[in-house]
Amino acid sequence: MIGRRAFLGAGAALTAALALDVVPGAARWVPAAGPDGAPRNPYLAGNFAAVDAEVEASDLAVTGALPPELEGWFLRVGPNPIDPDPGSYHWFMGDGMVHAVELRGGRAASYRNRWVRTDAAAALLGEPPVPGQPAESNPVPNAANTALVLHAGHLLALYETSLPTELTPQLETRGRYDFGGALRSPMTAHPKLDPGTGELLFFGVDFLGPPYLRLHVVDPAGRLVRTTPVDIPAATMMHDFAITRRHVVFMDLPVVYDLDLLADRPIPARWAPEHGARLGLLARDGSAPARWFDVPVGYVFHTLNAYDDGERVVLDVVRHPKMFDRDVYGVADGHGQVHRWTIDPARERVTQELVDGRVQELPRIDARCVGQPYRYAYTLLTGRSRDRRSPTFLGVAKHDVRDGRVEEHRFPPGSSPGEPVFVPRGAGEDDGWVFVLVHDRARGASDLAILDASDFRAAPVARVHLPRRVPNGFHGLWVDDSAGAE
Repeated sequence: MIGRRAFLGAGAALTAALALDVVPGAARWVPAAGPDGAPRNPYLAGNFAAVDAEVEASDLAVTGALPPELEGWFLRVGPNPIDPDPGSYHWFMGDGMVHAVELRGGRAASYRNRWVRTDAAAALLGEPPVPGQPAESNPVPNAANTALVLHAGHLLALYETSLPTELTPQLETRGRYDFGGALRSPMTAHPKLDPGTGELLFFGVDFLGPPYLRLHVVDPAGRLVRTTPVDIPAATMMHDFAITRRHVVFMDLPVVYDLDLLADRPIPARWAPEHGARLGLLARDGSAPARWFDVPVGYVFHTLNAYDDGERVVLDVVRHPKMFDRDVYGVADGHGQVHRWTIDPARERVTQELVDGRVQELPRIDARCVGQPYRYAYTLLTGRSRDRRSPTFLGVAKHDVRDGRVEEHRFPPGSSPGEPVFVPRGAGEDDGWVFVLVHDRARGASDLAILDASDFRAAPVARVHLPRRVPNGFHGLWVDDSAGAE
């Protein structure tokens, strides 16, 4: 585990290892070789491979009929490495690229893609850094490749070890964003926007701690109004969290950072069951220290949702038995299934139950239900490649968490879908659409498939045919014209 002294003592080595793929005095980690003897990195092949240019196109072809009420932009961010070294590249660390599809009056009006101009990406593109930015929060390079959030008029690209990066509606990079100087620690890639209060809550895991964990609250006007340190013994890979009307729920799980691994794997993280696994329950107002509750050892990248059930707290997650154990990339260790944890503070215990045994990831819900009792969630059905070194993407699923019913939507052979994103139409929780970016291997390009959430198994109501391939990536965001960025 990384303590403050160890991190500071190895700060230069860490920066070099992550930015330049070099560890002084140590042999560089190299993946398995292909038939020609060159390193064979599964995250630089197939639809994981990067696209090499920024393009724009208008009046895209559509199969089916686009709902005319969809007026806005669908955005998706993911890794698109500019000059990767196959001997050290990791999917989580590729330079961020945002893809945008504009829907207007029943037409697919345009498509564009842009690299996020972090300092590292700008240098690789031969451009100067964006001027006037605040200093970064730590020496780890910012890839800005994981998720997007729009709040108080600010569109932010997120990367959990760094400050957020602000973008314009045209995807130009404004630079690092620190809430007017109030944020001096990293920001998670999974902030939570409370639909009742308009507050944005997020945490940051800080390698330079203690404190290793901080909770931040931003008011509806975009002002960071409260920061609460949370005591944890070390910096662990805490990717997501959850909120309810009264609580914040943290997950301190056994993937720990270890500088001794810098020469052995692309991310210095390891499976450490001896660390234990526990959930932290913190009052939303930060009025008392977090209470911690042990759970069976496992790992969670993503939560579905959480809510208060009387004095108990219900938390739904995609839980993996282990992560970063045998696979140096971590991801191929995954076997995510939907589980429910019910925290009972009065009895000081947590019950765990399997909700759905399908292997899946990247859950999304109706954002109007965050922190509240809810019924529906959408997930990406996953598997493993033939050599078991990277994931494959098989279809999407709709979960009725109230009655346990699950519907699957499978795309035609040769398709590889991504994260399903719910876009509301009416007041009902599944009255809307589910947007899915789908790679069509035969066409060598991607489509934006739009499913009717209330008729989930049916053929897409529309498929927008993009002019190019969108590499496998992470998280998407629908930006309605009524809530656009400034």
